[in-house]
Amino acid sequence: MKNVSKNIIQFIYLVALFFIGISQGQTASPNILLITLDDMNWDSPNCYGGTVSDLTPNIDQIAKNGMLFQNAYVQSPNCSPSRSVIQTGLYPHQSGMRGFYYVQPNGQTLPEILMKQGYFTGVLNKLADSSLSPDFERYWNSIIGFKGAESRSAEAYAKQLSKFLSKVEDSKKPFYCVVNVADPHKPFFNDGESKKHGYDTFEPSKIYSLNDIEIPEFLVDNPKIKQEMLNYYNSVKRGDDCVGQILKTIDQGDYKENTIVILLSDHGMPLPFAKSSVYPNGVRTPLLISWPNKITPGSINKTNLVSSIDLAPTILELTNNSIPETYVGQSFVDLLSGKTIETNDYVFTQYDENAGGIPRPSRTVMNEKIGYVFNPWATGTFPFKSAADYHTSYKVMKKLSENDSLVKERFNNWVYRAPEELYDYEKDPNALNNLIDDPSYSEILSELREKLMAQMIKTNDYVLPAFKNKEDLLYLNKWMETQLTKANLRTKSLIWKRFKNNNGSTKHNTTLFNINDKRYN
Repeated sequence: MKNVSKNIIQFIYLVALFFIGISQGQTASPNILLITLDDMNWDSPNCYGGTVSDLTPNIDQIAKNGMLFQNAYVQSPNCSPSRSVIQTGLYPHQSGMRGFYYVQPNGQTLPEILMKQGYFTGVLNKLADSSLSPDFERYWNSIIGFKGAESRSAEAYAKQLSKFLSKVEDSKKPFYCVVNVADPHKPFFNDGESKKHGYDTFEPSKIYSLNDIEIPEFLVDNPKIKQEMLNYYNSVKRGDDCVGQILKTIDQGDYKENTIVILLSDHGMPLPFAKSSVYPNGVRTPLLISWPNKITPGSINKTNLVSSIDLAPTILELTNNSIPETYVGQSFVDLLSGKTIETNDYVFTQYDENAGGIPRPSRTVMNEKIGYVFNPWATGTFPFKSAADYHTSYKVMKKLSENDSLVKERFNNWVYRAPEELYDYEKDPNALNNLIDDPSYSEILSELREKLMAQMIKTNDYVLPAFKNKEDLLYLNKWMETQLTKANLRTKSLIWKRFKNNNGSTKHNTTLFNINDKRYN
């Protein structure tokens, strides 16, 4: 009888602790706070070797509190396709999110699963790019946007996150919250467009000078390009300020001890040879994960290749949910506790089309040392088109190429590429020297071609026919013409995530992309 009474008392005590935890913003299940920075290069934060002094103290703090992944990647080097991978556990060509239009979901997304399992889901900023279809309530309990230039304000992120947490408090549920920081996306701080639209109203906590920064090796040494890089770094600083306010808000709300913080960038900086490219400066990302008392502070994983395709399975395992068989990534939860596990030896990434709807598909397979790239469009007929065309670095390189043979070679490489590229990233991290015809790399080239072929077959990649005919330029040109026709139809018919595309206004478009509709796919 004494034992029965003792058990009852223990049970009441545990129940009391549970409800006390709820009243303090805690639940039995961990909260997930996923922070993205827009267009931030993987090596900009100081914790990843960034050389600009005191640039990212708040991002670095997450690394100090948790684990830093040295070899992390996203699956796409442009916004909406990259973000879709996190929420679907699928490659862009599998989910249909190859571009900047809405798609009919094919399977359950991460927020849908979490919502059904009792999580309160929310997104702050970049709602469209975080969702597959425009029926946002399907994914999110809470939708919070920003007015005008406030997306560059650190204080605005604190205010809006507080609103979200107030809703969480009322729901008495654990949360999954995606906070999309706008910086350092164009326009950069001090850019003409930034001043015009009022973004410069919100200054970074520290403003750097030209003496504080360097031009990356993949660009050209030029005063105008250096000024653009300075504006970029000042925008990174402002983005880090936003991260600081986000973390402070979590700490003040008594959620810190039970909140897993995940931070990454959606892709590289918005300049040539980074964003919109499948080179490391386009698809490599900082990836930091902290969880008090669960992840050893200051941990660094230097050995495993992980990528955004793995985040949905990892988050589901962290929240004690089953992982759909359709998800193609691999959970790396065990790595967070310091265990040794085998992860993929290769990462596959892709680019399909720009925000305007112009297709220029690329595929790459890489390990930590070598990368192979296939560009079916690079026959000399279809110049590359991306947002970088409108920015200073591109314009300066284009102008200099008229009289400088070295710059011309580099610029033409960006605009026209080659159907196949091979880089030794261990020796050439900025992809300056294409080794596709180097006989000393023939063995690894054959291996990487086989790996990419197997991946394209496994994931039913629409680019596979082009890859099988990669040496036939006539075939590639015809294949690209078919892609252009389908893309043109998509721009005129599909509901777009932007107000306009390559064909003008999108406000009258009414159709969702369907992965099984051969007219569009």
